[in-house]
Amino acid sequence: MGLGLTPNQAKVYQTILKIGNATVSQIAKFSSIRREDTYKVLPTLEKMGLVEKLLGKPAIIRATPVAGALASLILDEKVKSDERIATMKKKFQSLSKAKWVQPLAVGEEESLYSLIPEGKAVIAKLSNLFSSLKSDVFWIATLREISHVTFLLSSEIGGAVQKGVTFREIIEDFRSDESQMKQVQHILIAKSHRIKFNSQPLNRFAVFDGKEAMISTNTKSTSEDSPALGTTDANLIGVLTGYFEMSWQESEELNK
Repeated sequence: MGLGLTPNQAKVYQTILKIGNATVSQIAKFSSIRREDTYKVLPTLEKMGLVEKLLGKPAIIRATPVAGALASLILDEKVKSDERIATMKKKFQSLSKAKWVQPLAVGEEESLYSLIPEGKAVIAKLSNLFSSLKSDVFWIATLREISHVTFLLSSEIGGAVQKGVTFREIIEDFRSDESQMKQVQHILIAKSHRIKFNSQPLNRFAVFDGKEAMISTNTKSTSEDSPALGTTDANLIGVLTGYFEMSWQESEELNK
């Protein structure tokens, strides 16, 4: 069912795999599915490449070997996914060309606060912030959080690095064992990333170009799992900057 089959389709296919070549009556009996429903399921399974009908009276049904059959299902899902992504990209290009009202740039309006819901909204906000970076970002988070965001937004972060943006990151509540050190190596991008670690739990936030910040509202989960507070308030960003610099001095270089 996790591969896209309905409960009845899954039962019929597994039944044929277990009992071998079988008539519709036998399949219905061993799968505990009514014969009428079995007749409805089989054509779909044939189209999916999971079963074959051998001509004769009565017709015999046999299952396609699992490896080939399930591989075809995965390939079919990939094709569907690629088509959906291609369609979404076309719609995105169309929408991006429309003449919408442009939002004010940071600094052109009064200080703002916004609560960003968990999940895709947080990642979308981070994607926009990383894409528009001009100079620097500093960030305090857990190793899991930094690894997760870096993986999801590798393209945006890589683009920022090419523009000369510098990254300073403090991994809070860090245990420098071999496993975690290997994870850290995957985060580093050239010399643009400087990473320190701190064994103590710290406040978790990121400041972008010294003008906008995202603050985690839950210290027990990743940023994607909980809402985040976004702000352009210069006073609060000043406090966060001071906190980061103090924590940076108290943290250790990874190569030590």
